[in-house]
Amino acid sequence: MKHKQISSLILSLFITSLVHSQKLDVKFGEFSREEIKMSSYEKDTTAKAVVLFDIGKTSFMDTDRGYIIKFTRHKRIKIFDKTASEFAEITIPYYVDGYGKTEIVKNIKAVTFTLENNNLIETKLDHSNIYDEQINERWHQKKFVFPDVQDGSVFEFTYELETPFFFNIPDWTFQDKIPTIYSEYEARMIPFYDYVFIAQGIKKFDYQLSEIAGSDRSYRGIKFKDYVHTYVLKDIPAFKDESYITSVNDYIMKMDFQMSKVKYPTGGTKDIMSTWTALNEALMKHKNFGKYIKSASRYAKKIIEEDLQLGGLNNTLKAQKIIEYVKLHFSWNGSHGKYAHQTVKEFVNKHEGNVAEINLFLIAMLNEAGIEAKPIILSTRSHGKIPIDYPFDHVTNYVIAFVNTSPAFLTDATKDHLPYNMLPVKCLNEKGLIVDEEEDIKWVSLNSQLESLEKINIQHNIDSLTLNTKALVAIQSTNYEAYQNRDFFENDTLKIKNYYDAKIGEINIVKTRAFDKEMHPYAINLKGTYQTEQLINKLIIKPFLNFPLDKNNLTLKERSYPVDFEYIKEKQFSATIKIPKKYKTNSLPENYSIDNDLININLNYANNGETIFVIGNYKFKKSIYVASEYDRIKTYLNTIVNKFNQYVVLEKIE
Repeated sequence: MKHKQISSLILSLFITSLVHSQKLDVKFGEFSREEIKMSSYEKDTTAKAVVLFDIGKTSFMDTDRGYIIKFTRHKRIKIFDKTASEFAEITIPYYVDGYGKTEIVKNIKAVTFTLENNNLIETKLDHSNIYDEQINERWHQKKFVFPDVQDGSVFEFTYELETPFFFNIPDWTFQDKIPTIYSEYEARMIPFYDYVFIAQGIKKFDYQLSEIAGSDRSYRGIKFKDYVHTYVLKDIPAFKDESYITSVNDYIMKMDFQMSKVKYPTGGTKDIMSTWTALNEALMKHKNFGKYIKSASRYAKKIIEEDLQLGGLNNTLKAQKIIEYVKLHFSWNGSHGKYAHQTVKEFVNKHEGNVAEINLFLIAMLNEAGIEAKPIILSTRSHGKIPIDYPFDHVTNYVIAFVNTSPAFLTDATKDHLPYNMLPVKCLNEKGLIVDEEEDIKWVSLNSQLESLEKINIQHNIDSLTLNTKALVAIQSTNYEAYQNRDFFENDTLKIKNYYDAKIGEINIVKTRAFDKEMHPYAINLKGTYQTEQLINKLIIKPFLNFPLDKNNLTLKERSYPVDFEYIKEKQFSATIKIPKKYKTNSLPENYSIDNDLININLNYANNGETIFVIGNYKFKKSIYVASEYDRIKTYLNTIVNKFNQYVVLEKIE
């Protein structure tokens, strides 16, 4: 699946037909016998389900308050194996702007058809089983589950979404996690708005047609006709490989639409598609961004004078102390975004805020302390990469701080367990834009070159009676590996025990060290019992227990997008196995070593007659590998899984 971007293609009138095939004509609740009896999808016989069709339509509707956009969707899915029940769980997201405008989801219909004893059983969705959930302060969703889904069921749903937001007409995703036989999107445009679109992962549509609608419409006495654009893809493969990527949305086949120009009926036009320079200038003047930093200066100065002792410190130590102060005294409320939603006074009084409030206030504090700091806007990994050719405000959803000390560094004061000069993993997503008073646009790399390590030392002491191992395990992690462990476990010994039970066996003792010292390695020490395999007169032991990677998630024959490991990481292992009395080494695996531009792998076994020593490591030298390196990385992952999970065999002496 190749990413393709159609740069600045204005959806003004053009008439073209790539394939002279007919559009699919379907009606809700009308099924064919073939759909009901279908037992597999011939183009992907491993699929547990298939999208029979997915059809979306967008149009501009007249209301008393002006135009709104109406979006309808009709989707039908065939289930071959009811274990694929996740596809019977439907969510419909909708947006609320917080200022009185909201999208509305309505007219939801859903039905399941199942063939039982050659009789077609219809089960309709009870509307009392449609739930409304809040995802965050801006996004909500309608949610329901199809009733009575069985092997062979066909189910479908349809709904309408009305939106007052013209900037983005509803986007369309052609691809799913299961194969799709037919996907169609129809966009009916009015001549007062021009849009650009990005077609991602699409080389060519199976059917594409743009035409003038037959009937006339009018606005304030001005007659016009809709421009109707239709796009169809057929036999779309499932998007199966979600391993080691930023976001599915970066690579799945889809179309994104964004407004580029307004054409006023009375004459004149207004360009909506901005430039990064203009966006930078607008942010600096925005009351909830650039002006917020200036408003925060008075409060920041008071805190510095009354609560912080910065005298005698260099700028790096001053910055560290200020960042740690903000982390300690202001809590993140879990909300993303780059604009403040409360006043500085409210934020200071509550000691709680969103990402923007915390990091913009931090920037004000750093500046008041004489340290140059500037905001950087970015897009988090789950939000997707920034399309550099499309300078729209909504493509970024987060703000951090650039701190110009020697050396300069990036920081985010919302996250605990991170050193002051490291970003959360979610922010490691290609590029961010420095926002300042200067006109020159400055992009900053967000990808970390910091190497992160997890060291695991294992001592096997074999019990002479049970022949099981009394295992002593010492785990030490640095940088992002330490952050991940601190963040996941929260130093909760019960949580640590439950997690590592699966790696070792029954754990008796858990101890940790340096949890609150983010600049130091985080240490976890465990004592537990590992069940050896006993076969006749042999003991079978995994030197590294279940700590190494045990599955290669890269399974595709080829891949057209990068392998993203987030950051440069290394695993180091060492194990000692004391050979019990009346036992000897039956066999040891072969040593292995490879070191090239992509990876370093070493594995070494030694035996002095009393103790077996095993030392190994694997290090990925890049955080991101390009698509052309996929085959090699896939092979190396297979090597790691196979080599680092080998057994040592001890044989009883007769």
